Amino acid sequence: MKLLATIICGFAALSASMQAQTVLFESDTANHVFYRIPALLAHGKTLIYFTDDRSGVTDATAWGDIGSVGNISIVARRSTDCGNTWQPAVQMVAEGKGNKGFDVGHGDAAVVCDRESGRMLLMCASGTVSYGRSTVSVNADGSSYALDLSNAQKVGRYYSTDGGYTWQGEEVTPEIYSLYDTPSAQTQGLNKVPVYRLFFASGRICQSSLVKHGSYYRIYSVLTTNRGSLVVYSDDFGGKWHPLGGSDACPAPQGDEAKIEELPDGSVLLSCRMFGGRYFNIFRYTDTASAQGEWANPVASTSLDGGTATQNNACNGEILIVPARDSKGNAVYVALQSTPFGSAEPLESNIDRRCNVSVYWKVLNSAADFARPEAFATGWTRFAVTDRRSAYSTMVVDANGNIAFAYEDNGCMLRLGSQHTDIYDITFRTFSLKEITGGECVYSKNKTHRANFLKRR
Repeated sequence: MKLLATIICGFAALSASMQAQTVLFESDTANHVFYRIPALLAHGKTLIYFTDDRSGVTDATAWGDIGSVGNISIVARRSTDCGNTWQPAVQMVAEGKGNKGFDVGHGDAAVVCDRESGRMLLMCASGTVSYGRSTVSVNADGSSYALDLSNAQKVGRYYSTDGGYTWQGEEVTPEIYSLYDTPSAQTQGLNKVPVYRLFFASGRICQSSLVKHGSYYRIYSVLTTNRGSLVVYSDDFGGKWHPLGGSDACPAPQGDEAKIEELPDGSVLLSCRMFGGRYFNIFRYTDTASAQGEWANPVASTSLDGGTATQNNACNGEILIVPARDSKGNAVYVALQSTPFGSAEPLESNIDRRCNVSVYWKVLNSAADFARPEAFATGWTRFAVTDRRSAYSTMVVDANGNIAFAYEDNGCMLRLGSQHTDIYDITFRTFSLKEITGGECVYSKNKTHRANFLKRR
């Protein structure tokens, strides 16, 4: 990262393992170029790495996020060899432009590639209204009822059908907010709505490998809202979204940005950001076709001894569950949770509290290890990725069965107009599962792996 003398920044010595990282988007404060928020998509040996280009922000009135003065765009870089090399060209995916309306800014990309068709979907936060300032009012005169979304944070949806080379986008704000504006909610009072601020949590949208109704396997994502973390699913690859568990379900009322993963039996795992660790919750189906089922109660995992602790910070991360073989050759799964480990010292600034991005891991030996959120919340071991100021991260499995890991590193604080904002280099590394687990497990490509695992008791 290129720094001016006036930038508040600290440096930590790099370990030998840190030498392998690749900086794909380097923040350059001298030329007012800076980035935030990684997202990663895999399609065969191709990896597409998305991030927010926030260089157009002139006043960080919303901490540099959507709603700040200026423009934010989503850009990307491409690798065709699982991240060994990256094409130098930076691609514009969703351009922020002008000073009013939906296209002023686009950020916090949430992405997925359909495993069968190769079609790609990107959901994002858009517009000029920040999450904290988002409001929704109701226009009602007794004979009609409508949501006024003029002061709401907007929602964008982009598709690519040519391998991510071109993207076509549109605003879908009404469709998403209306998911929770149900007739029962309307009877509670015509002057308020249950959800008045929301955005899709950035990173990986989860696609089921088991549930398919129609042309696509089901996809899951999380809305960060004023009601906590709310889970949505789609059976037509993002054309229509539905609340998982119904519009009244609140699987993590205190949850913040969150991620979804499918458990080996098809149940749905929710992993939420919280100060000090993660909230975990599980949705179990009674009928997949109608998406009927029930959420358990959220459980906090904060212990330094076997939990997913984030000392003195809260931050977005990724949850990923991969098939593996243990040292005895048994079919197991390994759960991976990325997050900044943080610092034991109660440092004042957010940029200092977010540090030491790590990957927690635990072996799932049988279905008993995820039968309840309480069981899933314990038994974790930490694998350190970086010892520097570091924040958001995401990961996917690449075509070689390795963990492609995208994260913010080498963080600094920059003053933009009326306030400071945090900036990072947007970086990439690849790990084998064997490396993360200290030789305990290796990735499994066995086509009968799931069946063999579920036979275990």
